Amino acid sequence: MFDVLDRALEALDEDLAAEDLIDELESIFFQINRLESRAASVLRQANVTGAFKRDGYSSMTALLKHRMSLHPGDAHRMVTRANGLVDTPLTRHAHEQGTITGAQVDVLLTGQFGAPEALSEAEDDLVALAATTPLVRDLRKQVDYRLDSVKPDDLAFQRHVVRELRAISLRRDGEMVRINGWMDIESGERLLASLEPGPPLEDDKRSAAARRADILLEIVDGASNRPALTVHVSAETLLSGASGISETGSGSFLTADEVQRIACDSDLTRVIFDSDRRPLDVGRTKRLVTPAIRTAITARDLRCVFPGCDRPGSWCDAHHIIHWIEGGTTGVDNLVLLCRHHHVLVHEAKWTIRGKPGDLHFHRPDGTELGTDPLPMWPPSTFLTVEVRHPAPGARIAGIRGRHGLPAP
Repeated sequence: MFDVLDRALEALDEDLAAEDLIDELESIFFQINRLESRAASVLRQANVTGAFKRDGYSSMTALLKHRMSLHPGDAHRMVTRANGLVDTPLTRHAHEQGTITGAQVDVLLTGQFGAPEALSEAEDDLVALAATTPLVRDLRKQVDYRLDSVKPDDLAFQRHVVRELRAISLRRDGEMVRINGWMDIESGERLLASLEPGPPLEDDKRSAAARRADILLEIVDGASNRPALTVHVSAETLLSGASGISETGSGSFLTADEVQRIACDSDLTRVIFDSDRRPLDVGRTKRLVTPAIRTAITARDLRCVFPGCDRPGSWCDAHHIIHWIEGGTTGVDNLVLLCRHHHVLVHEAKWTIRGKPGDLHFHRPDGTELGTDPLPMWPPSTFLTVEVRHPAPGARIAGIRGRHGLPAP
């Protein structure tokens, strides 16, 4: 292998044709994949034997950051990948052969981490899928579809954990303010839709990034409407929550609960497919909650209507008491304000709201009605009762945090 690398490092022939340059580049990246696999194997062994302690490092991550000059997120990612390859022999073999990249390995390990027992049985299919799916984003979506079909509760749990890791930081950097952060898929898709700059006008010399920054300021100043999303969804998924096509126009997979929750307070263009992926119906884009209606319900409710919650109306979504999919109207008598936390409980944790504004009744997932007693910090939900045998929830949360290079809270 190293003889091949030595040849690759020889002086580049400047007379190579375009197709030869691309072939050379593919050959180099093929060897990089194999080297990354070798690095993961050595890293894993060094981690198990505690070799990092020899020079006083607290962990392999700390060693990689200092000795290999890696960013913290890259160091976390390499350690997580090395550990994950222990229990995925087919994925490890494909990586060793240079067939799949480190980025593809990370996607497969994410799926295995979400439902290890179910997806380990399909590891050969997933590796073959990775080898024939060049775009990492498409592979991630396909793995999400597979996970949603075999272990929807595990996918919901994983999305919930990721949602709790959301964070945005702002700091002064010279004459600018730097913005960094992470968003869960659902919130990120809403943000992407809100900040979509579109094509520039004829005399507009701003870059797409500059127009996006200006749109963000318009939102802060209250001059922007709610986000407009395009959702491709199968009839079964939309109506009954069954597995099927469920993704945004940008190609991100959404669970049925996330689609229904977004639909409460966004512009939604629906594209309904049959089981053969043929469009059955393309609904017109319709503002489900107009600015005037939102102003009216905000003036009425003032804050989140869930008992015990005091989050202000500006933090809330407009929620249909009778969902529009089930024939509910988009009027003030069928809309209430719910903060994002309680909106998630209603759509994903199976809490229900009955009645009309001013006379609402809230029911837990087990059917019992919520009284006036103070709510616990985390109301009972399916997220907290998912049976997880391996790995334990704490390990899964740490793993998700590690894959994204996020610090412990």
